[in-house]
Parts: sequence; C-alpha cells; structure tokens
Amino acid sequence: MIAALSLLLALAGCGAGTDGTPRAQAVNGSMATQASSSKPSPGDPAATASAQASGRTTSLFFGDSYIIGGAYTGPQNSMGAIAARRLGWKYQIRGGGGTGFVAGNPDYHIPSFLGQIRQGALDVGRVDWLVIEGGCNDKDHDPALVTRQAVRTLTAAAKRHPEARLVLVGTMDPTIDGFTDTDGVIGALAAAAQRLGIPYIDAQHWLEGHPELIGPDYDHPTPAGHRLCGRKLARALAALQ
Repeated sequence: MIAALSLLLALAGCGAGTDGTPRAQAVNGSMATQASSSKPSPGDPAATASAQASGRTTSLFFGDSYIIGGAYTGPQNSMGAIAARRLGWKYQIRGGGGTGFVAGNPDYHIPSFLGQIRQGALDVGRVDWLVIEGGCNDKDHDPALVTRQAVRTLTAAAKRHPEARLVLVGTMDPTIDGFTDTDGVIGALAAAAQRLGIPYIDAQHWLEGHPELIGPDYDHPTPAGHRLCGRKLARALAALQ
C-alpha cells in the first residue's frame, strides 16, 4: 500500500530529489528493546535511567533526509546513524525526504511528520531516546505555523513514546547561500521546544565554513559532511545524558 510504503522512503532531496527517485529505506541499527515502564515527562533525564542501569541504550531518530540520509548518503551513513554508533546506542531511523513539521512530499505521497506518526512511523517498540530533526523543508512557511505544527507533532511523539527522552534538532543549513533563509524556522522550532520543555539542539551552523562538505545540489551534505554533523550530534546528545 502507498501509505505504508511512504513511511519507509528516504528521498534524494531535503526537498525534491535530483532525479525524483527513492534512494533508501528506513534502517534499523538493531531492534529496539524494552526500557522503563515509567512515564516521565518529555525531556526528563529519568527516561533513560533504566537503560543506563540495565544495558545498552535504545534510540529512534526521525526526520527528513538530513537525519536519515539522502542524495549522496544512505541511512547507515547518515548523521543520525553516525551519532548513534558513536554513542554506542542501538538505533532505528525513520522518516522521509522532502517532509517536515508542515511540509509533506506529494510526489511520493508522504505526509508531514504528524501524518507519518499517525501512520505508524514511530511504532518500533520502546526506546530510551527519541530524536526528531527537521525544518529544512518548512523554511518557506510562516514561523508561527511551524511552531504550532511542531508542538502538535512533538506532543504526538511524546504520547507514542512516554518512556523516551524526547529531543528536537533544528535543521542544519548547508551554508552555500547564507543562513537568513533558515533563521525563521530555527526560531520557530526553538519556540516549540521551549513551550514543551524539551531539549533543543540547534544544528543550523554545523557546516559553516565547510562548503566542500556540501554536494553538487547545494543542499545535501556529502558523506564527509554527514560524518562531521554526526560527530556534533553525538556530542550534543552526550551532553544531555
């Protein structure tokens, strides 16, 4: 079914792909295992206590092509997968290229993040960390709308995984054309995280000064760019442990 398959698509672009074809599927670094049965509030460090006490931490990364890989990088070498491996976490990666908190990808029948969640994108079993990244494809939308939709999306994610530490990652900007085009969405997502009281990681400037780490489409990181962003994401997440 189209609806089911759409959850697994990682397209070639943060927006549209260079050739319009799917490039990857959702990837499991390993199967998630059961964590604590307690239900702390989103972003509560207590959410990871049982994992730290009983074994390897489990995680789910969800977002657009920046977190799942796209254009020049597959899911296993995306910044999300790289960060998880550096942290020693078991991980699963879900999401779709060209989508966001407001944006869907009609060319491939992929809804916005909230629609994907409603279709089961986060239904992977219990996890200790739920990392949601996005915003690239929402940068042309009204920031107030982005904030509202982000709050709705993050609230739905927290209900799906009350056991998890929920973290929001604001979009990386490829820097080729400066940062002003993503200032609005970065502020909108920061406001959503503040409203919900969850940690917010601002990735906007992670590739600043490194145009060589952006691919020929001027949009997506090269494999080396994903490695750099993966290291920075791992450090940011480690600081929250």
